[in-house]
Amino acid sequence: MTVVTALYLLVECGFNSRLLDVVGGMPDKHAVESIEVFGRSLSGFAVALMFWPALLKRALRVRASWLSAVLVIAVVSSGVGAMVYQAELKLVNWVVDRSTPAQRYIATNLVTVQNALVSRGATLDGLPLTLESMAEPDGKTFLAIFPMLAYSTRDLDQKIGKQKPLILRNAIDRMYGGVTQNYNRFIAVREELIKRYNGDYLKACGDFNRAIARTPQEQERAWSDYERKLQKNRMSADRVPPPYWARVRRDVVAAGVPVPANWDPADRAGFYNAIAHKIRSESERRFADGMRKQFPNQASLPPNLDKDAFFGHPTIQAAWQAKLGYEGTGVRLPVDLPEPNAAPAFFQRQVYDKVLGFHVQEKLKKYDAPVATFADGRPQGALGREQMRALAVPPIALMFSIIGALVHIIKLILFALQLAFERGFAYGAVKAIAVPTLAFALLLTFYFVPASPITRQPLFAYFEARGSTMGGDGDNPTIPGRAAMVLARSVIHAQVFAYPVFEAIRKQVLQGYEFGYHPNSPQT
Repeated sequence: MTVVTALYLLVECGFNSRLLDVVGGMPDKHAVESIEVFGRSLSGFAVALMFWPALLKRALRVRASWLSAVLVIAVVSSGVGAMVYQAELKLVNWVVDRSTPAQRYIATNLVTVQNALVSRGATLDGLPLTLESMAEPDGKTFLAIFPMLAYSTRDLDQKIGKQKPLILRNAIDRMYGGVTQNYNRFIAVREELIKRYNGDYLKACGDFNRAIARTPQEQERAWSDYERKLQKNRMSADRVPPPYWARVRRDVVAAGVPVPANWDPADRAGFYNAIAHKIRSESERRFADGMRKQFPNQASLPPNLDKDAFFGHPTIQAAWQAKLGYEGTGVRLPVDLPEPNAAPAFFQRQVYDKVLGFHVQEKLKKYDAPVATFADGRPQGALGREQMRALAVPPIALMFSIIGALVHIIKLILFALQLAFERGFAYGAVKAIAVPTLAFALLLTFYFVPASPITRQPLFAYFEARGSTMGGDGDNPTIPGRAAMVLARSVIHAQVFAYPVFEAIRKQVLQGYEFGYHPNSPQT
Protein backbone atom coordinates (compact mmCIF):
# COMPACT_ATOMS: atom_id res chain seq x y z
CA MET A 1 0.00 0.00 0.00
CA THR A 2 2.90 2.34 0.66
CA VAL A 3 4.33 1.74 -2.81
CA VAL A 4 0.94 1.98 -4.56
CA THR A 5 0.04 5.16 -2.66
CA ALA A 6 3.40 6.73 -3.51
CA LEU A 7 2.94 5.91 -7.20
CA TYR A 8 -0.58 7.30 -7.21
CA LEU A 9 0.62 10.42 -5.39
CA LEU A 10 3.23 11.10 -8.09
CA VAL A 11 0.51 11.03 -10.75
CA GLU A 12 -1.89 13.12 -8.65
CA CYS A 13 0.76 15.76 -7.97
CA GLY A 14 1.70 15.99 -11.64
CA PHE A 15 -1.96 16.23 -12.58
CA ASN A 16 -2.58 19.00 -10.04
CA SER A 17 0.13 21.18 -11.52
CA ARG A 18 -1.20 20.63 -15.04
CA LEU A 19 -4.75 21.27 -13.90
CA LEU A 20 -3.69 24.63 -12.49
CA ASP A 21 -2.06 25.51 -15.82
CA VAL A 22 -5.36 24.75 -17.56
CA VAL A 23 -7.89 26.42 -15.29
CA GLY A 24 -5.57 29.33 -14.50
CA GLY A 25 -5.09 30.09 -18.18
CA MET A 26 -7.66 30.62 -20.87
CA PRO A 27 -8.41 27.27 -22.50
CA ASP A 28 -11.50 26.47 -24.51
CA LYS A 29 -14.13 24.08 -23.20
CA HIS A 30 -12.57 21.14 -25.04
CA ALA A 31 -9.31 21.54 -23.11
CA VAL A 32 -11.20 21.72 -19.80
CA GLU A 33 -13.33 18.69 -20.69
CA SER A 34 -10.23 16.74 -21.70
CA ILE A 35 -8.39 17.30 -18.43
CA GLU A 36 -11.65 16.81 -16.48
CA VAL A 37 -11.70 13.20 -17.68
CA PHE A 38 -8.25 12.66 -16.17
CA GLY A 39 -9.32 14.38 -12.96
CA ARG A 40 -12.48 12.35 -12.43
CA SER A 41 -10.61 9.14 -13.27
CA LEU A 42 -7.89 9.93 -10.71
CA SER A 43 -10.50 10.80 -8.09
CA GLY A 44 -12.22 7.49 -8.73
CA PHE A 45 -8.97 5.58 -8.30
CA ALA A 46 -8.12 7.59 -5.18
CA VAL A 47 -11.38 6.61 -3.48
CA ALA A 48 -11.01 3.00 -4.65
CA LEU A 49 -7.52 2.96 -3.15
CA MET A 50 -9.07 3.53 0.28
CA PHE A 51 -10.75 0.11 0.03
CA TRP A 52 -7.59 -1.78 -0.81
CA PRO A 53 -6.32 -2.34 2.80
CA ALA A 54 -9.62 -3.93 3.82
CA LEU A 55 -9.68 -6.08 0.67
CA LEU A 56 -6.08 -7.19 1.21
CA LYS A 57 -6.73 -8.04 4.86
CA ARG A 58 -9.74 -10.11 3.88
CA ALA A 59 -7.72 -11.90 1.21
CA LEU A 60 -5.06 -12.78 3.82
CA ARG A 61 -7.67 -13.86 6.34
CA VAL A 62 -9.39 -16.27 3.98
CA ARG A 63 -6.06 -17.31 2.40
CA ALA A 64 -7.26 -16.39 -1.07
CA SER A 65 -4.94 -16.89 -4.03
CA TRP A 66 -3.15 -13.86 -5.39
CA LEU A 67 -5.14 -14.11 -8.62
CA SER A 68 -8.51 -14.03 -6.87
CA ALA A 69 -7.33 -11.16 -4.67
CA VAL A 70 -6.28 -9.14 -7.72
CA LEU A 71 -9.60 -9.87 -9.44
CA VAL A 72 -11.60 -8.75 -6.39
CA ILE A 73 -9.54 -5.57 -6.07
CA ALA A 74 -9.93 -4.87 -9.79
CA VAL A 75 -13.70 -5.37 -9.71
CA VAL A 76 -14.21 -3.28 -6.58
CA SER A 77 -11.88 -0.54 -7.86
CA SER A 78 -13.66 -0.41 -11.19
CA GLY A 79 -17.04 -0.15 -9.52
CA VAL A 80 -15.98 2.47 -6.98
CA GLY A 81 -14.04 4.42 -9.60
CA ALA A 82 -17.02 4.48 -11.96
CA MET A 83 -19.33 5.64 -9.16
CA VAL A 84 -16.99 8.46 -8.13
CA TYR A 85 -16.45 9.45 -11.77
CA GLN A 86 -20.19 9.75 -12.31
CA ALA A 87 -20.70 11.43 -8.94
CA GLU A 88 -18.27 14.25 -9.78
CA LEU A 89 -19.87 14.65 -13.20
CA LYS A 90 -23.33 14.75 -11.65
CA LEU A 91 -22.13 17.34 -9.10
CA VAL A 92 -21.13 19.75 -11.87
CA ASN A 93 -24.32 18.98 -13.80
CA TRP A 94 -26.34 19.54 -10.62
CA VAL A 95 -24.77 22.97 -10.13
CA VAL A 96 -25.54 23.87 -13.75
CA ASP A 97 -29.05 22.39 -13.77
CA ARG A 98 -30.20 24.17 -10.63
CA SER A 99 -28.75 27.53 -11.66
CA THR A 100 -31.24 30.29 -12.32
CA PRO A 101 -31.28 32.52 -15.41
CA ALA A 102 -29.89 35.35 -13.25
CA GLN A 103 -27.00 33.17 -12.07
CA ARG A 104 -26.22 32.12 -15.64
CA TYR A 105 -26.25 35.75 -16.73
CA ILE A 106 -23.76 36.62 -13.98
CA ALA A 107 -21.60 33.60 -14.85
CA THR A 108 -21.54 34.59 -18.53
CA ASN A 109 -20.25 38.04 -17.72
CA LEU A 110 -17.79 36.89 -15.06
CA VAL A 111 -16.19 34.28 -17.28
CA THR A 112 -15.79 36.99 -19.91
CA VAL A 113 -14.02 39.23 -17.39
CA GLN A 114 -11.89 36.28 -16.29
CA ASN A 115 -10.71 35.71 -19.86
CA ALA A 116 -10.00 39.42 -20.21
CA LEU A 117 -7.87 39.35 -17.05
CA VAL A 118 -5.83 36.45 -18.41
CA SER A 119 -5.24 38.23 -21.72
CA ARG A 120 -4.59 41.61 -20.07
CA GLY A 121 -7.71 42.94 -21.78
CA ALA A 122 -8.98 44.19 -18.43
CA THR A 123 -7.60 45.21 -15.05
CA LEU A 124 -9.00 45.23 -11.54
CA ASP A 125 -8.91 48.39 -9.46
CA GLY A 126 -7.63 47.49 -6.03
CA LEU A 127 -5.91 44.30 -7.18
CA PRO A 128 -3.10 44.93 -9.67
CA LEU A 129 -2.14 41.82 -11.63
CA THR A 130 0.98 41.83 -13.74
CA LEU A 131 1.96 39.27 -16.36
CA GLU A 132 4.52 37.97 -13.89
CA SER A 133 2.04 37.63 -11.04
CA MET A 134 -0.48 35.83 -13.24
CA ALA A 135 2.17 33.27 -14.15
CA GLU A 136 2.80 32.52 -10.47
CA PRO A 137 0.88 29.69 -8.73
CA ASP A 138 -1.21 32.06 -6.60
CA GLY A 139 -2.00 34.20 -9.64
CA LYS A 140 -3.13 31.18 -11.64
CA THR A 141 -5.25 29.94 -8.75
CA PHE A 142 -6.85 33.36 -8.30
CA LEU A 143 -7.69 33.57 -12.00
CA ALA A 144 -9.14 30.05 -11.93
CA ILE A 145 -11.52 30.80 -9.07
CA PHE A 146 -12.11 34.47 -9.89
CA PRO A 147 -15.68 33.95 -11.16
CA MET A 148 -16.59 32.21 -7.90
CA LEU A 149 -14.92 34.92 -5.82
CA ALA A 150 -16.63 37.75 -7.70
CA TYR A 151 -19.96 35.94 -8.03
CA SER A 152 -21.63 37.86 -5.22
CA THR A 153 -20.28 41.29 -6.21
CA ARG A 154 -22.95 43.93 -5.71
CA ASP A 155 -24.17 45.69 -8.89
CA LEU A 156 -21.80 43.64 -11.01
CA ASP A 157 -23.46 44.57 -14.31
CA GLN A 158 -23.15 48.28 -13.60
CA LYS A 159 -19.51 47.86 -12.58
CA ILE A 160 -18.47 46.15 -15.81
CA GLY A 161 -21.14 47.55 -18.15
CA LYS A 162 -18.99 50.31 -19.66
CA GLN A 163 -16.00 48.01 -20.01
CA LYS A 164 -17.93 45.11 -21.54
CA PRO A 165 -17.60 46.25 -25.20
CA LEU A 166 -13.86 46.79 -24.72
CA ILE A 167 -13.49 43.42 -22.98
CA LEU A 168 -15.33 41.67 -25.79
CA ARG A 169 -13.35 43.57 -28.42
CA ASN A 170 -10.06 42.51 -26.83
CA ALA A 171 -11.27 38.90 -26.66
CA ILE A 172 -12.26 38.92 -30.34
CA ASP A 173 -9.00 40.64 -31.30
CA ARG A 174 -7.10 37.92 -29.47
CA MET A 175 -9.16 35.23 -31.22
CA TYR A 176 -8.23 36.72 -34.61
CA GLY A 177 -4.58 37.06 -33.65
CA GLY A 178 -4.24 40.83 -33.66
CA VAL A 179 -4.15 43.46 -36.38
CA THR A 180 -0.60 42.73 -37.59
CA GLN A 181 -1.24 39.05 -38.16
CA ASN A 182 -4.53 39.84 -39.88
CA TYR A 183 -2.93 42.44 -42.13
CA ASN A 184 -0.28 39.95 -43.21
CA ARG A 185 -2.94 37.35 -43.96
CA PHE A 186 -5.00 39.95 -45.82
CA ILE A 187 -2.03 40.87 -48.02
CA ALA A 188 -1.21 37.20 -48.68
CA VAL A 189 -4.77 36.39 -49.76
CA ARG A 190 -4.96 39.60 -51.79
CA GLU A 191 -1.78 38.71 -53.70
CA GLU A 192 -3.11 35.21 -54.32
CA LEU A 193 -6.39 36.62 -55.70
CA ILE A 194 -4.55 39.10 -57.92
CA LYS A 195 -2.55 36.20 -59.38
CA ARG A 196 -5.74 34.23 -59.96
CA TYR A 197 -7.36 37.24 -61.61
CA ASN A 198 -4.41 37.81 -63.93
CA GLY A 199 -4.05 34.10 -64.59
CA ASP A 200 -7.08 31.83 -64.29
CA TYR A 201 -9.82 34.44 -64.60
CA LEU A 202 -8.44 36.38 -67.55
CA LYS A 203 -7.52 33.13 -69.32
CA ALA A 204 -11.08 31.87 -68.86
CA CYS A 205 -12.39 35.21 -70.14
CA GLY A 206 -10.15 34.89 -73.19
CA ASP A 207 -11.49 31.39 -73.93
CA PHE A 208 -15.03 32.69 -73.50
CA ASN A 209 -14.52 35.67 -75.80
CA ARG A 210 -12.85 33.55 -78.50
CA ALA A 211 -15.79 31.16 -78.41
CA ILE A 212 -18.25 34.06 -78.77
CA ALA A 213 -16.14 35.60 -81.57
CA ARG A 214 -16.53 32.40 -83.61
CA THR A 215 -20.31 32.81 -83.63
CA PRO A 216 -20.57 34.36 -87.18
CA GLN A 217 -18.47 31.58 -88.70
CA GLU A 218 -20.53 28.92 -86.92
CA GLN A 219 -23.73 30.58 -88.08
CA GLU A 220 -22.59 30.64 -91.72
CA ARG A 221 -21.32 27.07 -91.61
CA ALA A 222 -24.50 25.72 -90.03
CA TRP A 223 -26.74 27.61 -92.51
CA SER A 224 -24.70 26.26 -95.44
CA ASP A 225 -25.08 22.71 -94.07
CA TYR A 226 -28.80 23.30 -93.68
CA GLU A 227 -29.21 24.51 -97.28
CA ARG A 228 -27.18 21.57 -98.67
CA LYS A 229 -29.44 19.09 -96.93
CA LEU A 230 -32.50 20.84 -98.32
CA GLN A 231 -31.03 20.80 -101.83
CA LYS A 232 -30.55 17.02 -101.63
CA ASN A 233 -34.31 16.81 -101.11
CA ARG A 234 -34.90 19.29 -103.98
CA MET A 235 -35.93 22.10 -101.61
CA SER A 236 -34.54 25.43 -100.52
CA ALA A 237 -34.99 27.49 -97.37
CA ASP A 238 -37.68 29.68 -98.90
CA ARG A 239 -39.40 26.77 -100.67
CA VAL A 240 -40.20 24.21 -97.99
CA PRO A 241 -43.77 22.95 -98.30
CA PRO A 242 -45.74 23.47 -95.06
CA PRO A 243 -46.35 19.69 -94.58
CA TYR A 244 -42.53 19.26 -94.28
CA TRP A 245 -41.93 22.07 -91.76
CA ALA A 246 -42.14 19.86 -88.68
CA ARG A 247 -39.74 17.30 -90.18
CA VAL A 248 -37.28 20.04 -91.19
CA ARG A 249 -37.38 21.52 -87.70
CA ARG A 250 -36.60 18.09 -86.19
CA ASP A 251 -33.67 17.63 -88.57
CA VAL A 252 -32.32 21.09 -87.72
CA VAL A 253 -32.57 20.46 -83.97
CA ALA A 254 -30.94 17.03 -84.43
CA ALA A 255 -28.08 18.79 -86.25
CA GLY A 256 -27.44 20.85 -83.10
CA VAL A 257 -29.36 24.05 -83.87
CA PRO A 258 -31.99 24.56 -81.11
CA VAL A 259 -34.61 26.47 -83.13
CA PRO A 260 -37.99 27.04 -81.44
CA ALA A 261 -41.04 24.88 -82.16
CA ASN A 262 -42.65 27.57 -84.30
CA TRP A 263 -39.58 28.37 -86.37
CA ASP A 264 -40.13 29.10 -90.08
CA PRO A 265 -37.64 27.13 -92.27
CA ALA A 266 -36.98 30.35 -94.23
CA ASP A 267 -36.21 32.37 -91.06
CA ARG A 268 -32.46 32.82 -91.34
CA ALA A 269 -32.31 35.40 -88.52
CA GLY A 270 -34.07 33.00 -86.14
CA PHE A 271 -31.64 30.24 -87.18
CA TYR A 272 -28.68 32.52 -86.46
CA ASN A 273 -30.16 33.56 -83.09
CA ALA A 274 -30.53 29.90 -82.07
CA ILE A 275 -26.86 29.24 -82.87
CA ALA A 276 -25.74 32.42 -81.09
CA HIS A 277 -27.81 31.46 -78.04
CA LYS A 278 -26.36 27.95 -78.05
CA ILE A 279 -22.77 29.15 -78.33
CA ARG A 280 -23.24 31.75 -75.58
CA SER A 281 -25.01 29.27 -73.28
CA GLU A 282 -22.32 26.63 -73.72
CA SER A 283 -19.53 29.18 -73.29
CA GLU A 284 -21.15 30.60 -70.15
CA ARG A 285 -21.60 27.08 -68.74
CA ARG A 286 -17.94 26.22 -69.33
CA PHE A 287 -16.89 29.55 -67.84
CA ALA A 288 -19.15 29.03 -64.80
CA ASP A 289 -17.84 25.48 -64.26
CA GLY A 290 -14.30 26.78 -64.33
CA MET A 291 -15.09 29.56 -61.86
CA ARG A 292 -16.84 27.15 -59.49
CA LYS A 293 -13.68 25.07 -59.41
CA GLN A 294 -11.68 28.18 -58.61
CA PHE A 295 -14.15 29.48 -56.01
CA PRO A 296 -16.13 26.48 -54.69
CA ASN A 297 -19.37 26.91 -52.75
CA GLN A 298 -19.86 30.40 -54.16
CA ALA A 299 -22.11 31.91 -56.82
CA SER A 300 -20.64 31.94 -60.32
CA LEU A 301 -18.63 34.89 -61.60
CA PRO A 302 -19.68 36.61 -64.84
CA PRO A 303 -17.04 36.99 -67.55
CA ASN A 304 -15.15 40.13 -68.59
CA LEU A 305 -15.04 41.93 -65.23
CA ASP A 306 -12.34 44.54 -64.83
CA LYS A 307 -10.13 44.36 -61.73
CA ASP A 308 -12.30 46.62 -59.56
CA ALA A 309 -15.50 44.82 -60.52
CA PHE A 310 -13.83 41.43 -60.02
CA PHE A 311 -12.65 42.18 -56.49
CA GLY A 312 -15.89 43.93 -55.62
CA HIS A 313 -18.05 41.04 -56.83
CA PRO A 314 -19.93 39.21 -54.01
CA THR A 315 -18.34 35.90 -55.01
CA ILE A 316 -14.79 37.22 -54.61
CA GLN A 317 -15.64 39.17 -51.48
CA ALA A 318 -17.24 36.06 -49.93
CA ALA A 319 -14.25 33.86 -50.83
CA TRP A 320 -11.81 36.48 -49.54
CA GLN A 321 -13.75 36.95 -46.29
CA ALA A 322 -13.93 33.18 -45.76
CA LYS A 323 -10.13 32.93 -46.11
CA LEU A 324 -9.70 35.56 -43.41
CA GLY A 325 -12.56 34.37 -41.19
CA TYR A 326 -14.56 37.55 -41.80
CA GLU A 327 -17.60 35.92 -43.38
CA GLY A 328 -20.93 37.41 -42.43
CA THR A 329 -19.44 40.70 -41.26
CA GLY A 330 -20.50 42.67 -44.36
CA VAL A 331 -17.12 44.42 -44.44
CA ARG A 332 -15.88 45.15 -47.98
CA LEU A 333 -12.27 44.14 -48.54
CA PRO A 334 -10.35 46.64 -50.71
CA VAL A 335 -7.84 45.62 -53.37
CA ASP A 336 -6.40 49.10 -53.84
CA LEU A 337 -4.18 50.19 -50.97
CA PRO A 338 -2.28 53.39 -50.26
CA GLU A 339 1.49 53.51 -50.17
CA PRO A 340 3.13 50.71 -48.14
CA ASN A 341 3.78 52.84 -45.05
CA ALA A 342 0.12 53.82 -44.78
CA ALA A 343 -1.37 50.48 -45.81
CA PRO A 344 -1.45 48.81 -42.35
CA ALA A 345 -3.24 51.77 -40.77
CA PHE A 346 -5.63 51.91 -43.73
CA PHE A 347 -6.39 48.18 -43.32
CA GLN A 348 -7.00 48.57 -39.58
CA ARG A 349 -9.31 51.55 -40.08
CA GLN A 350 -11.23 50.33 -43.12
CA VAL A 351 -11.36 46.59 -42.41
CA TYR A 352 -10.15 45.23 -39.08
CA ASP A 353 -11.84 47.72 -36.76
CA LYS A 354 -15.12 47.19 -38.62
CA VAL A 355 -14.81 43.41 -38.33
CA LEU A 356 -14.20 43.67 -34.59
CA GLY A 357 -17.05 46.16 -34.24
CA PHE A 358 -19.44 43.81 -36.00
CA HIS A 359 -18.56 40.92 -33.70
CA VAL A 360 -18.73 43.09 -30.58
CA GLN A 361 -22.28 44.11 -31.45
CA GLU A 362 -23.22 40.49 -32.13
CA LYS A 363 -21.70 39.40 -28.81
CA LEU A 364 -23.41 42.20 -26.90
CA LYS A 365 -26.75 40.96 -28.19
CA LYS A 366 -26.05 37.79 -26.20
CA TYR A 367 -24.14 39.12 -23.22
CA ASP A 368 -26.56 42.02 -22.67
CA ALA A 369 -29.65 39.95 -23.42
CA PRO A 370 -32.48 40.05 -20.85
CA VAL A 371 -31.89 37.72 -17.92
CA ALA A 372 -34.98 35.68 -18.79
CA THR A 373 -33.40 34.60 -22.10
CA PHE A 374 -30.77 32.57 -20.18
CA ALA A 375 -33.38 30.07 -19.02
CA ASP A 376 -33.47 26.57 -20.49
CA GLY A 377 -35.06 26.53 -23.90
CA ARG A 378 -34.59 30.27 -24.38
CA PRO A 379 -32.18 31.89 -26.91
CA GLN A 380 -29.24 32.23 -24.48
CA GLY A 381 -29.98 29.12 -22.42
CA ALA A 382 -27.17 27.06 -23.96
CA LEU A 383 -24.65 29.91 -23.57
CA GLY A 384 -25.69 30.40 -19.94
CA ARG A 385 -25.30 26.72 -19.13
CA GLU A 386 -21.90 26.58 -20.79
CA GLN A 387 -20.63 29.61 -18.90
CA MET A 388 -22.10 28.38 -15.61
CA ARG A 389 -20.16 25.18 -16.14
CA ALA A 390 -17.01 27.20 -16.90
CA LEU A 391 -17.53 29.01 -13.59
CA ALA A 392 -18.11 25.86 -11.54
CA VAL A 393 -15.58 23.39 -12.93
CA PRO A 394 -12.24 25.08 -12.00
CA PRO A 395 -12.87 25.52 -8.25
CA ILE A 396 -14.48 22.07 -7.96
CA ALA A 397 -11.66 20.40 -9.89
CA LEU A 398 -8.95 22.23 -7.96
CA MET A 399 -10.59 21.40 -4.65
CA PHE A 400 -10.89 17.69 -5.39
CA SER A 401 -7.34 17.57 -6.71
CA ILE A 402 -5.65 19.37 -3.82
CA ILE A 403 -7.69 17.47 -1.22
CA GLY A 404 -6.89 14.20 -2.99
CA ALA A 405 -3.19 15.02 -2.96
CA LEU A 406 -3.22 16.02 0.73
CA VAL A 407 -5.22 12.93 1.75
CA HIS A 408 -2.71 10.64 0.11
CA ILE A 409 0.25 12.59 1.48
CA ILE A 410 -1.18 11.97 4.96
CA LYS A 411 -1.80 8.32 4.07
CA LEU A 412 1.74 7.92 2.78
CA ILE A 413 3.14 9.43 5.98
CA LEU A 414 0.98 7.12 8.12
CA PHE A 415 2.00 4.07 6.08
CA ALA A 416 5.66 5.03 6.48
CA LEU A 417 5.19 5.45 10.24
CA GLN A 418 3.44 2.10 10.47
CA LEU A 419 6.31 0.45 8.65
CA ALA A 420 8.91 2.22 10.76
CA PHE A 421 7.30 1.42 14.13
CA GLU A 422 5.59 -1.81 13.11
CA ARG A 423 2.37 -0.55 14.61
CA GLY A 424 -0.97 -0.15 12.87
CA PHE A 425 -4.40 1.26 13.63
CA ALA A 426 -6.48 -1.04 15.76
CA TYR A 427 -9.63 0.08 13.99
CA GLY A 428 -9.82 0.92 10.31
CA ALA A 429 -12.66 3.37 10.98
CA VAL A 430 -10.31 5.49 13.11
CA LYS A 431 -7.87 5.70 10.23
CA ALA A 432 -10.68 6.46 7.77
CA ILE A 433 -11.71 9.44 9.91
CA ALA A 434 -8.21 10.57 10.85
CA VAL A 435 -6.80 10.76 7.30
CA PRO A 436 -9.32 13.22 5.73
CA THR A 437 -9.49 15.17 9.00
CA LEU A 438 -5.74 15.67 9.01
CA ALA A 439 -5.79 16.51 5.30
CA PHE A 440 -8.41 19.24 5.77
CA ALA A 441 -6.58 20.51 8.84
CA LEU A 442 -3.36 20.73 6.81
CA LEU A 443 -5.15 22.63 4.06
CA LEU A 444 -6.76 25.04 6.52
CA THR A 445 -3.41 25.85 8.10
CA PHE A 446 -2.49 27.54 4.81
CA TYR A 447 -5.36 29.98 5.42
CA PHE A 448 -3.20 31.66 8.07
CA VAL A 449 0.01 31.63 6.02
CA PRO A 450 0.33 35.00 4.21
CA ALA A 451 1.97 33.36 1.22
CA SER A 452 0.41 35.51 -1.52
CA PRO A 453 0.28 39.29 -2.01
CA ILE A 454 -3.02 38.80 -3.87
CA THR A 455 -4.93 37.88 -0.72
CA ARG A 456 -3.61 41.01 1.00
CA GLN A 457 -5.17 43.37 -1.55
CA PRO A 458 -8.30 45.44 -0.72
CA LEU A 459 -10.32 44.02 -3.61
CA PHE A 460 -9.69 40.46 -2.47
CA ALA A 461 -10.99 41.38 0.97
CA TYR A 462 -14.11 42.78 -0.71
CA PHE A 463 -14.55 39.56 -2.70
CA GLU A 464 -14.25 37.53 0.50
CA ALA A 465 -16.79 39.70 2.30
CA ARG A 466 -19.28 39.46 -0.53
CA GLY A 467 -18.52 35.80 -1.20
CA SER A 468 -19.27 34.88 2.39
CA THR A 469 -22.92 35.80 1.67
CA MET A 470 -23.10 33.21 -1.12
CA GLY A 471 -26.21 31.09 -0.90
CA GLY A 472 -28.10 33.62 1.22
CA ASP A 473 -30.82 36.12 0.43
CA GLY A 474 -29.17 39.23 1.80
CA ASP A 475 -25.86 40.66 2.98
CA ASN A 476 -25.46 38.35 5.96
CA PRO A 477 -22.71 35.69 5.79
CA THR A 478 -23.76 32.09 5.37
CA ILE A 479 -21.99 28.91 6.44
CA PRO A 480 -21.50 27.68 2.84
CA GLY A 481 -20.30 31.13 1.79
CA ARG A 482 -17.78 31.41 4.60
CA ALA A 483 -16.55 27.87 4.00
CA ALA A 484 -16.08 28.59 0.28
CA MET A 485 -14.06 31.73 0.98
CA VAL A 486 -11.89 30.02 3.60
CA LEU A 487 -11.14 27.20 1.20
CA ALA A 488 -10.46 29.69 -1.62
CA ARG A 489 -7.83 31.56 0.40
CA SER A 490 -6.36 28.28 1.68
CA VAL A 491 -6.00 26.84 -1.82
CA ILE A 492 -4.38 30.03 -3.15
CA HIS A 493 -1.82 29.94 -0.35
CA ALA A 494 -1.28 26.17 -0.60
CA GLN A 495 -0.55 26.32 -4.32
CA VAL A 496 2.33 28.73 -3.71
CA PHE A 497 4.16 25.86 -1.99
CA ALA A 498 2.61 22.91 -3.80
CA TYR A 499 2.82 23.95 -7.45
CA PRO A 500 6.64 24.17 -7.77
CA VAL A 501 7.01 20.71 -6.22
CA PHE A 502 4.14 19.21 -8.21
CA GLU A 503 5.37 20.73 -11.47
CA ALA A 504 8.87 19.37 -10.84
CA ILE A 505 7.36 15.92 -10.34
CA ARG A 506 5.39 16.24 -13.58
CA LYS A 507 8.42 17.31 -15.57
CA GLN A 508 11.12 15.15 -14.00
CA VAL A 509 9.33 12.01 -12.81
CA LEU A 510 6.42 11.89 -15.27
CA GLN A 511 8.62 13.08 -18.15
CA GLY A 512 6.50 16.18 -18.82
CA TYR A 513 3.24 14.28 -19.33
CA GLU A 514 0.58 16.75 -20.54
CA PHE A 515 -2.60 15.05 -19.23
CA GLY A 516 -4.37 15.84 -22.50
CA TYR A 517 -3.62 19.59 -22.42
CA HIS A 518 -1.45 21.01 -25.19
CA PRO A 519 -1.56 24.83 -24.95
CA ASN A 520 0.08 25.42 -28.33
CA SER A 521 -2.28 23.17 -30.29
CA PRO A 522 -5.01 24.73 -32.48
CA GLN A 523 -7.91 23.31 -30.47
CA THR A 524 -6.78 24.96 -27.23
